[in-house]
Amino acid sequence: MPQPKQAPVFDTKPESIDVPFGESADFECHVTGAQPIHITWSKDGREIRTGGNFSITFVANTAHLRVLRVGKGDSGQYTCQASNEAGKDFCSITYVKPITLPAQPAAKFKCISLSVLFVCLEPPSFVKKPEPLNVLSGANITFTSIIKGSSPLEVKWFRGSVELVPGHRCSITLQDSIAELELFDVDPLQSGDYTCQVSNEAGKISCTTHLFVKGLSRLLFLMLLMLVKMISCIVYLTYVIDLNSTPTKRKEEEEEQPIDILELLKNVDPKEYEKYARMYGITDFRGLLQAFELLKQTQAEESHRLVRYSMTLASLGVTRFL
Repeated sequence: MPQPKQAPVFDTKPESIDVPFGESADFECHVTGAQPIHITWSKDGREIRTGGNFSITFVANTAHLRVLRVGKGDSGQYTCQASNEAGKDFCSITYVKPITLPAQPAAKFKCISLSVLFVCLEPPSFVKKPEPLNVLSGANITFTSIIKGSSPLEVKWFRGSVELVPGHRCSITLQDSIAELELFDVDPLQSGDYTCQVSNEAGKISCTTHLFVKGLSRLLFLMLLMLVKMISCIVYLTYVIDLNSTPTKRKEEEEEQPIDILELLKNVDPKEYEKYARMYGITDFRGLLQAFELLKQTQAEESHRLVRYSMTLASLGVTRFL
């Protein structure tokens, strides 16, 4: 009487493993049963075949799946199915998330159900964000952030959209999860928004703060100082020139200027003739009479006033000089 055929059975136990990013992972499951045995692999319920990032073989009752290069998209549940005419059996592999580890040789594992353990990377986050600052021109200031996340962390600082580079005007440090930006001798031109950006393999995050600097910028202060010096020089030169013009010279210049006697008499009360004449240095009273006659000729319409002038001059005894 013929013996009944044996259904396939996976006869090994699963083991947990850690798989680094970029490395290959090999999964082997040993099965017993009547030949021929047909092997299929699936990921999250969908069948996968050799090609792309996968390699599948079945040799000497050993089913083998290789993930050629482990990445984020390879997480999920993998299932190996063995079937023949007598029945079928399953082997499940839970594939979680890769970790960043030093490179290690890829290892082979015999299993029925292989659980692969992956450590999650922590994206960066801010424990303390930098606070806005309001300072006077010429001060040294420091923006401080406390951050966390999986190493290595990279920190960049920006003013507006321009990345800051460490130098004689600023310093950028990251030590023990404390990221700092220090600015030296700030001026109002450096007022504006400052952004701290932190990144690692799991992601990127940023936050923005503000700096306001009060007072004149150094450039503007120097310009004003130069302007004050120029004005001082002009005032000094004007003083020197005026100083060189002595009272004697000024008096001589005034004496050299001709006096319009006609205009003098025209705007002065006749009673004040002698007073104003002496004031302007006129001692020749005959000149006054000549001016009077000229005034009489050019302003005939004021003849009544000329008579009054004549009487006034006569009362002053001016006729003695005729």
